[in-house]
Amino acid sequence: MQNNHKVLTISMLIGAAAALLLSAFGSFAEQCAGLRAEVLRLHILAASDSAEDQQLKYDLRDFLLADLNFSLADAYTIKEAKELTEQSLAETERKAVEFVRSQGYDYDVRIKLDKAYFTTRVYENITMPAGNYYALIVQIGAGEGENWWCVAFPPLCLPAGAKRSGEPAQPYFTPEAGRIIESGGRPEFRFAVYEWFAARFR
Repeated sequence: MQNNHKVLTISMLIGAAAALLLSAFGSFAEQCAGLRAEVLRLHILAASDSAEDQQLKYDLRDFLLADLNFSLADAYTIKEAKELTEQSLAETERKAVEFVRSQGYDYDVRIKLDKAYFTTRVYENITMPAGNYYALIVQIGAGEGENWWCVAFPPLCLPAGAKRSGEPAQPYFTPEAGRIIESGGRPEFRFAVYEWFAARFR
């Protein structure tokens, strides 16, 4: 009888602990979903993994970042950022093609604003949780090479980010979201758990 009581007590404690963990994880997952809804990624796919194509990817990246810095300068919400990006898509693509041609390549460049799945990524001291994000997707040629990404809005990878604030993430995110992403470049275990679930239910 005493052993049954101990087993029941242990089971109740385990159940209570599991419920607390699920509640905490549910809150974290909800905050991650809210954060993703406020972010616009920039995703550049190189034509191939050759040294030349990878260098072209970085050169085009630098060119586009300067252009995005100008076009997103007046965006203070994700809605404004997406609207400005959509309005300039054709022009941005035209400029990208002209730049690639000026570098001596005949690759096509296709640019679209779409949702794409990203794994957990670290950008300097910021961790972005896995999931579907709106992204400005730039494909050079066949787009079969190693890609490059950053956060275009909020302007964490644009010069505008440094101009507006010493801590550019804070004016755009809630305090809770800010605490999630500012991980010091070391993703926590909960990001791995969240990514496991996000990959299976995307």
